[in-house]
Amino acid sequence: MKGLWAKSNIWILTAAGIAVAAYMALAWDAMPAGQRALGFFAMGIVLHEWEEMHFPGGFYDLMTRKFGIEGYTQQQAGLSHGAVVVAIAFFAFVPFLLWERAPWLAGIPAILGFFEAVIHVVGIRIHNLPRPYSPGMATALLCLLPSSIAIVMFVTPGIGAGG
Repeated sequence: MKGLWAKSNIWILTAAGIAVAAYMALAWDAMPAGQRALGFFAMGIVLHEWEEMHFPGGFYDLMTRKFGIEGYTQQQAGLSHGAVVVAIAFFAFVPFLLWERAPWLAGIPAILGFFEAVIHVVGIRIHNLPRPYSPGMATALLCLLPSSIAIVMFVTPGIGAGG
């Protein structure tokens, strides 16, 4: 069972992202702007995980080397990523599903989006990378950061446009 989870968690996350996209396409007119921004964040975090782990991949390698961990198996990497997928479900998808009852939960993914943008830029320096790029940086800056700004604008009373 561990092997199945290790291999399939990115696909389960992808299916959840597709479900959010489908829901948004069908319910766009009825959705508040803040929930739309949160939906874009949920789809962006799926793309972000693909960029970090597979295309081009390597963020896991960077972090494990930084902590002195070498010689891990693909199953260990997959299980570690599985824990990230569970966290993403709670941080991004649950607030999207509970929007009507608890829009304040959107603050959690907004903070995560700001953090991801900063850490991937800072990661270039931390890891002494030869190019101005760390795996995951493109989606952090192009997907997560803009949707996080929109979440704050639409959800925070007095700052943004209202919910």
